[in-house]
Amino acid sequence: MPERRTSRTLAVVTSRFRLGEADRVLTLLSPDRGKFKAIAKGVRKPTSRLGGGVEPFAELEVALATGRTFDIVTQVQSRRVWLGLRDRLKSSAVAWYAAELVERATSEEQPEPQLYELLIHAWDLLEAGASDELVARWVELGLLDAAGHGPELDQCLDCGRAPIEGEGLRWDEAAGGIRCAAHGEGLPLSSDALRLLRALRRFPPEQLTQLRLPAGPLAEADRALRGSILLLYGHEPKSRSFLDEVMA
Repeated sequence: MPERRTSRTLAVVTSRFRLGEADRVLTLLSPDRGKFKAIAKGVRKPTSRLGGGVEPFAELEVALATGRTFDIVTQVQSRRVWLGLRDRLKSSAVAWYAAELVERATSEEQPEPQLYELLIHAWDLLEAGASDELVARWVELGLLDAAGHGPELDQCLDCGRAPIEGEGLRWDEAAGGIRCAAHGEGLPLSSDALRLLRALRRFPPEQLTQLRLPAGPLAEADRALRGSILLLYGHEPKSRSFLDEVMA
């Protein structure tokens, strides 16, 4: 019997499901390997050595052995743990939503260090007490930008004119960006909502912990980016309905 090849990598768990009576299949995201699946054998047993090591919201050093279909997790050591995300329902919902968005945007075994850092930053922001709704919008916009579908926020898609302060605009999710109200239909978008979207793109992530915004612009940004994410994936992420429920 050939000897199993072994490897080690830094990774986070983006999703997981049960396999048999005691195992779990993990979807892991690594900065140097990308997205891949691995089996944590016996992890649901009370006596498992892996047990708490493969809980969500932790950056892990994972030892792996090559298996027939998926790699086998042989050892796990936590490098960082975002404990606050496990205790706060809204933050946890946003954290899982961010993980699903990033997981769906990555291909198997294709390194995406930018998306890995996007997810890590999102968890950092949530842990630091940034607005849950704001972090969700920041992840959505960052993901669209990274995927090459970043919306135009500086000028009208038709005439190229920069909007003036207080001007009512339209959001064209299909074309990807803003239009003057006179140039077509779309979701209404206030200048306050546009200012928020620009801030999400331009501010360093750490500054987002200081922002506290009225509900109106946040709701507008949510509607706009939700449509853009829907177009990108073809359907809404599964975790979005749970996020809506806990945010209601």
